[in-house]
Amino acid sequence: MNVRKGLVASASALGLMLTSQGAGAFGMMEVGEWKVEFSGNVNGFISDVKCDSGTGPVLSGLACGSLSGGDYDDNNIRTGLLPSWLGFHAERTEKNTKYGVTIGFQPGIDSNTGIAGGPIDGALGLNSANFRQVFLEWSGTNWGGIKIGRDLGLFGSDAILSDMTLLGVGTVSDLTRSGGNTSLGRIGVGYLYADWKGQVQYSSPKWGGFTFNVALVDPWGLVNLSGTSLDAGTFDQEGSTYGFEGKAAYAWEGDFNGKVWTSFISQQIKGASTSAFSDEDAIGYDIGAKVGFGGFELVGYYYTGEGIGSAGFLVDAVDSAGNARDSDGMYVQATFKLPGAGTKIGLSYGESNLDLGAGDVGPGDTALFETNESIVFGIYHPLTSALNLVAEYTQTKSTAHNGAEAEETAIAIGAILFY
Repeated sequence: MNVRKGLVASASALGLMLTSQGAGAFGMMEVGEWKVEFSGNVNGFISDVKCDSGTGPVLSGLACGSLSGGDYDDNNIRTGLLPSWLGFHAERTEKNTKYGVTIGFQPGIDSNTGIAGGPIDGALGLNSANFRQVFLEWSGTNWGGIKIGRDLGLFGSDAILSDMTLLGVGTVSDLTRSGGNTSLGRIGVGYLYADWKGQVQYSSPKWGGFTFNVALVDPWGLVNLSGTSLDAGTFDQEGSTYGFEGKAAYAWEGDFNGKVWTSFISQQIKGASTSAFSDEDAIGYDIGAKVGFGGFELVGYYYTGEGIGSAGFLVDAVDSAGNARDSDGMYVQATFKLPGAGTKIGLSYGESNLDLGAGDVGPGDTALFETNESIVFGIYHPLTSALNLVAEYTQTKSTAHNGAEAEETAIAIGAILFY
């Protein structure tokens, strides 16, 4: 599997999460005792990106130019952080139990799979498409609900759902500069991507504003994005290596409204029987809050972990000697909705940090990124209740442990239409 394409493909999973955030269904019908609905969005952006490779390569840096080792300009008509999607949901109620199924389909706009190949589109190319949400569920009024299938992970989910770049583009990076299905937004520059994961999840009933969720998650393998890390082939991920995730949250309404949450992620990384590496435990925690009042909304978020990696779970999580790397990150965001017009103006800053492991001692190891950081200024105007016009400016910087730097400046203008 191409690691870069794999990470970009996982980023495309953001699709149907906004359904739970209030996006309406364009079609709803009753078929016998079943209620069936369709919903989704289509978005597109003109993206102009300037990439400065700076003083040298920054391994796993997310500012474009970090991995390519050269300066370049990149222009695309592309999909943003939230992929276009078509979602199907069907449900019914029987004997005080509600049950249903959900399937989400997410296509992109741009591609680089044509005859010409490379980062520039070519003739006869096809865009990418993904199915990132496939699950069944059932629930009762008093005991909560069960979900089985592929859905958004719990750890980091509120961080990405609160990110204003969901309606825009954010960071482009070397990983997504050729278009593909999505950009990165603030993934890897403020939070670890929640991703879509095979899981069995329990959701509690709501007690006042308090809820909690726990999930048994499909085992995941290591990803060596930087070239200085161990990958899934080095560790035996079969057997008893299920992941565990959990989240607790409290939300309230009113003139001063908001939500606070905390979550965790944990999975054992088992050394293969043919290797000399010991087992490691990947474990992470986060805490966040979002409050709104008088047109203002403020978001604050922080995560920390050992062996969880950066950008995506278990990406560059251990060094070449098998030692877990520590990581942390944060972002702060402020938005204001103009009275009358409804235009939202936002500013956010975030960073993700990755420490060296005990075995990172060589010159190549110290070229690993230490910090990916970005600042985003965005304007989001609701032309109608369904159509939003978007303009964003994003400055991203990647710094290696040896001091090397790369910078990216991205301007994106486009629209997103919910149906």
